[in-house]
Amino acid sequence: MSIDRLQRIVEKAVPILFDQIEGGRVPVQSEASLQLHLGRIIMTVADLEMVHPRETFSIELEKPLGGSGRGRIDIWFRLTTDDDREWRCAMELKFFKKASQAEPVNRHKAMLDIARLEKCGDVADIGFMLVATNHPHYIDWENYSPDTADFDFRNGRRYAGGTVMTYRTPGSKLPSITLRNDYDFAWTEGTRQLRYLLLRVPTNVS
Repeated sequence: MSIDRLQRIVEKAVPILFDQIEGGRVPVQSEASLQLHLGRIIMTVADLEMVHPRETFSIELEKPLGGSGRGRIDIWFRLTTDDDREWRCAMELKFFKKASQAEPVNRHKAMLDIARLEKCGDVADIGFMLVATNHPHYIDWENYSPDTADFDFRNGRRYAGGTVMTYRTPGSKLPSITLRNDYDFAWTEGTRQLRYLLLRVPTNVS
């Protein structure tokens, strides 16, 4: 099943990217550079997944979703098999640096991206959320404020589909978010300068 091949491409490409970052080969100071280098590696890995001469692969960065307010997908790629069937993958990326000091809002942004991916079934057969950070706040922080505690993807945490997440900070106008699916959050281990969360997101036609 070629959807499994899309998953293999992502699961091979992402560790390679972070190995290159750790080794100093790839300097990443922004979300845009993370996106660019991951796209490059996905292209390379995808070449190795081509098992038939007639298969093709294409990739786009910042792909417009179309429709009012739907925005763009950070990375989108498509594998076309020898029977002319298309298999598509959408990825959203977040790069949260410790110096940004916007931790609760950033957690809301990540959950919002997951919600968007869940509604991308018209353009993707599978989705992935990638969060990279050098800040333990997102990974294993001891406690969150009750006002923002709903937005929690720390290591080992679980989200139950259908649970409403509300941002209660006084004066905030950030919308509540409800995801359709259950999720278990598992961050990479170790002492690297960047740790990451790679989450598979089922997509459904909105």
